[in-house]
Amino acid sequence: MSVPSRSALLLSFFACCGAWQCAAAQAPAAPVIAWTPESLPLSGGTAELDLSWDLWWGTNGDHWKLRQNGAVVHEAALTPNGQNAQHGSRRLSFSQAGTQTFIVDLCLGSGAAEQCTASAPRTLTLGSGGGGDGGSDGLAWPAPLLEHNRPYSNSTNSVVGAYFVEWGVYGRAFPVRKMPTANLSHILYAFIAICGPNDTLAAENPQGYQALLRECADQADYTVTIHDRNAALDMNYPGDAWDTPVRGNFGQLKRAKAAQPGLKILPSIGGWTLSDPFYHLAADPARRATFIASAIQFLQTYTFFDGLDLDWEYPGGGGANAALGSAADRANYSALLTELRAALDMLGQQNNRHYLLTAAVGAAPEKINAVDYRVAGQKLDLVFAMSYDYYGGFSSTLGHHAGLHQAASGGAAGWHASATTSNLISAGVPASKVVMGVAMYGRGWQAVSGVQGGNPFSGSGGGPASPGTWENGVFDYRHIESAFVGGENGSGAGGYSAGYDATAEAAWVWNPSAAKLITFENPRSARAKAQYVRANGLGGVFGWEIDADNGRILNAMHEGLGHGSGPPADAIFANGFQTMP
Repeated sequence: MSVPSRSALLLSFFACCGAWQCAAAQAPAAPVIAWTPESLPLSGGTAELDLSWDLWWGTNGDHWKLRQNGAVVHEAALTPNGQNAQHGSRRLSFSQAGTQTFIVDLCLGSGAAEQCTASAPRTLTLGSGGGGDGGSDGLAWPAPLLEHNRPYSNSTNSVVGAYFVEWGVYGRAFPVRKMPTANLSHILYAFIAICGPNDTLAAENPQGYQALLRECADQADYTVTIHDRNAALDMNYPGDAWDTPVRGNFGQLKRAKAAQPGLKILPSIGGWTLSDPFYHLAADPARRATFIASAIQFLQTYTFFDGLDLDWEYPGGGGANAALGSAADRANYSALLTELRAALDMLGQQNNRHYLLTAAVGAAPEKINAVDYRVAGQKLDLVFAMSYDYYGGFSSTLGHHAGLHQAASGGAAGWHASATTSNLISAGVPASKVVMGVAMYGRGWQAVSGVQGGNPFSGSGGGPASPGTWENGVFDYRHIESAFVGGENGSGAGGYSAGYDATAEAAWVWNPSAAKLITFENPRSARAKAQYVRANGLGGVFGWEIDADNGRILNAMHEGLGHGSGPPADAIFANGFQTMP
């Protein structure tokens, strides 16, 4: 999406000190346990698990410990290597059914000087049975609702979508089964890449760039491709075998689709760091033909997908690569959509189905003006308006990053969701095709100065707040709720006080002593957006990104649309709710 670093694989926790020389004075960075299955059967009375962990960046440890249900069951030495990556693994054997919880401690020093940092816990259920509908993995599909997600019936037939990020299976430990798929009408898989010039990816994510080069080694430029093969196709999940043709995220999405045939799943092509090829291919008819042919082949290969989502950031420029973008992109984008729509229609006639063509689009007025929506509004089935990131630590200007209306304290004209919606409709998009974006994360500043009258937005930001949940300046909603709000209805925690702009319908927390301000979407603001969508006949709502929500934002989206709890979810979740590990 439009978040510069959320589409990069920055799976790190930030250390308190930037130099290795200070490591003796601080604890190691937090390790992350690699993906583990939610359950394992006891075959012949036993089961085995290879548990591993990683530290991608940060202060190293000189030994690590594995805790199983609170008791240390393994300890091993490590060789510190500056701020570089570390890794460890251990094979575990089990002979009894039950629940096991694992925590990895990364440690430095010994005795009274020992300092350890714990990973997030991972929980494994041994001896759990199968059954259910939607797969041969012995697990019920759709997957049980986790955290605070509650079942809803989509009585209005609105779009209730969410972006699922490919890299979420790593540090975020968020595989497909953790998605509340029964509460979603559309899943957008972020991201599918395009071979060819990808200078932005090379600069912002060299490791990801090398992975893309490997995938594109036997492909022509301007063809679509898997980016992270391990995450998309190779990771093993319950029910997978070595010769299972489609494993990984795609295999899990196939199972979700089998259990919910009406669920629409779209590959999202592009994203902030993967948009460079669009500028080149859209301008050339031959390159457009290459791209479109490969996109059609992609759908014929992975038949659980229901169409294509384009995430070109952005026609006309203003994306990650300042050297790209021109006024010619307006006509080129229209040509690309027109030809792609025709190809999808031809494929649909062959397969007796309608393939969706959707796009994630910029919300600022200049981004909207750069596209001919008289054409785009006809060719696209849905327009996912990225009505967030209006403000953030990338600029010193303070404001609500996902506000619905103009802020009570001012702000730039047109930089809020209702203005974005009006601008898109005025430009030619039918209201029924506009899907409003809901942020499942917040953006924050540090070193805020010049605050007047107790209003933090009267000041000026001094850069992205550090550390964020996964990167500076960006905070998952679940993190904000627990660390800064103090619970669902908290008034503040950790030195922060919670506030709400009832005019803009936007939430924030402010820590005056630390000079940190975070603006975010909360259930109240998400509910207000969905109510606006329903009142104005829009297509629905979607969230970026689903792994950042603890369920409360998605719940509020349904509530704002007027959806009540009930079937089919009541029947689907007969086993009850579960707690996210």
